[in-house]
Amino acid sequence: MKIYYIANAHMPTVKAHGIQLAKMCEAFVDCGANLELILPNTKRELYGMGEFYGLKQNIKQKYLPVFRGGAGRVGFLLSAVSFSVSCFIYMLLEKFRGNVNLIYTIDLDHFSFLSVPFLRIPYFVEVHGLKKTTFFHSFFFNQAKGMVATNSFIKDYLVRSYGVDKDKILVQPNGIDFEKFSSSFSKEDARKKLGISSDKSIALYSGRFYGWKGLGILMEAAKILENVSFYLVGGLKEDLTKILSYENFPSNVVFAGHKDYKEMPQWLAAADVLLVLGTSKNSDSYFYTSPMKIFEYMASRRPIVASRTPANAEIATSNEAFFYTPDDTGDFVSQIRSALRNQAAAEKKAFAACQKAKSLDWRERAKNILSFMEYNVK
Repeated sequence: MKIYYIANAHMPTVKAHGIQLAKMCEAFVDCGANLELILPNTKRELYGMGEFYGLKQNIKQKYLPVFRGGAGRVGFLLSAVSFSVSCFIYMLLEKFRGNVNLIYTIDLDHFSFLSVPFLRIPYFVEVHGLKKTTFFHSFFFNQAKGMVATNSFIKDYLVRSYGVDKDKILVQPNGIDFEKFSSSFSKEDARKKLGISSDKSIALYSGRFYGWKGLGILMEAAKILENVSFYLVGGLKEDLTKILSYENFPSNVVFAGHKDYKEMPQWLAAADVLLVLGTSKNSDSYFYTSPMKIFEYMASRRPIVASRTPANAEIATSNEAFFYTPDDTGDFVSQIRSALRNQAAAEKKAFAACQKAKSLDWRERAKNILSFMEYNVK
């Protein structure tokens, strides 16, 4: 099966969607798919995808010309629309050559998909969140042979808002490179390798900083748990300053900054407890997300403290994580203390989470999606 995976993305990137894109391409190829990744030629590729993400499979890539209009919304729109035109021309030529079986694309923006339905090539769409209810989205989604939603709430939204046939939607959460994150690093070895002091308990949060994640609760908890070091890995202090309007962060909050994806297993192994946020004040955070960090945490076999949002609870249960009530600082602090003090319960949950993560590997995800596509293109 020849799959053209179209993505209007700057690759490689430290952002989560880049990891997801790269690992899914690798998994498709590993499952035997003949895949070509179609990307915009942004001339920003400083490293190859394989090197950057530590891929074991070679991913064939095609870079198409786009209009680079600079920063800002207008520049982005021009780039997205020009990418759509380039995709249309390239795919039309491939169709005439008899090379195309189907197209797979992902919802990274609202515009680059516009030309796909007019190619008369079977296509599938992966959806990671809510989209504007427009005629173009409705037409695009309903013309697709099938859709992949990262959780059941997104599926319900697609059925309710766009009238998509529920039987055309496969719910498939994000995945994990289980072999990579279930490393044999001990906590002591990981801290030594990273140059981290081992005299305090470490509560670690990984991921970039966005306002919709409810990051303020981390600072409130840090003020109370003065004997715990809160490590924030993946974002910059100045970014969080803008989001929270903070001037003075608690002294036990450590900003580790952006880290190479290949280093992340060491950082997770260095922690005593791993933190997953989620707020009821934002629908994306509460319902419409499938954070890869949960899967990485589960595979790392470290205790997890997670917000009991519907989105998080769809991935893990109380057997695998210490859950706290969203936006409740007191409960958040209480669950962190429980994870740190009750070692027997913490180890039991961490082991159960690791066992569950085995079935959430990227390869299993790709296998399920390939079977879904093969069934729906008959």
